[in-house]
Amino acid sequence: MLPRFNSYSSTSDIDWACTKFCLINNKQFVSHRNGRSEFCGFHIKLLLDMLPTLTTLQRRKPHLYNPSWLCPQCNSFPETLDHLWTCPYILPEFSPLNTFKTLLLALRANYLDKFLSASSLIPLPDSFAAEFTALNCWDCDPFSISCLRLARGLIPISLTEFLGNYFSSLTIWSILDTPLHDFHFDLYVQIWLCRSIFFHHWESAQGITKKMKSSAHGPSSILLSSSKILFDSLTPFLATVSLDSWVSWVSSYIIRGGSWISHLDFWRRLTVQPLLRISFW
Repeated sequence: MLPRFNSYSSTSDIDWACTKFCLINNKQFVSHRNGRSEFCGFHIKLLLDMLPTLTTLQRRKPHLYNPSWLCPQCNSFPETLDHLWTCPYILPEFSPLNTFKTLLLALRANYLDKFLSASSLIPLPDSFAAEFTALNCWDCDPFSISCLRLARGLIPISLTEFLGNYFSSLTIWSILDTPLHDFHFDLYVQIWLCRSIFFHHWESAQGITKKMKSSAHGPSSILLSSSKILFDSLTPFLATVSLDSWVSWVSSYIIRGGSWISHLDFWRRLTVQPLLRISFW
């Protein structure tokens, strides 16, 4: 078993067959033309815990990313993979934590509706809905291990075992498949893209350039001194976001019907110059 799957203790509580089915079977995986390849990459890296979070970058390039740095968005916790969904953010209104909870509960409701209307092997008991919503994979206050694994695309065996009392494996897998894909696309658009844009400008504020990041090794001459790293500020100077980044983000958000205008207004208030000079009307 790969070490990246052992970070939570035992992996025996993961339904690997269902996880594989949901990963490779969904034809919608290539249906989003805007940002398709980027989302596919995100989806795989999320599953394998290979997203370039700050803690990952600190391990890979400690000469560029000070090991003592915390999440740029909240400055309270290390930015691990799990922290992407639990970050309280500098503004609660735009908190990834609140966004994640909303998306997770929407996923649960979507699944419940589909299973209630699906053909079952035996009649569903009156307690089915209550038992389904009480499964620990939906626990997000505090977050359960199963919940955080589901966010990665690792299907908890507790979920499929419960559903297996009433439905065939094919029915279970087919229902879990597409909504989970949509859930991950929402995580990509509503949390990861926003975080990545913020992170890009945070890197610039620390003096970390693209050339420095592409260097295989970091000589001592490019180590960033503590006097240069003004990390006390939670809102470092942000320059204008590249046009391509915003077009990709807005296009993806429009596809999903999200409230992207409020996010653009938020980012515009954080920058010295307007972030986006595009007319969609």
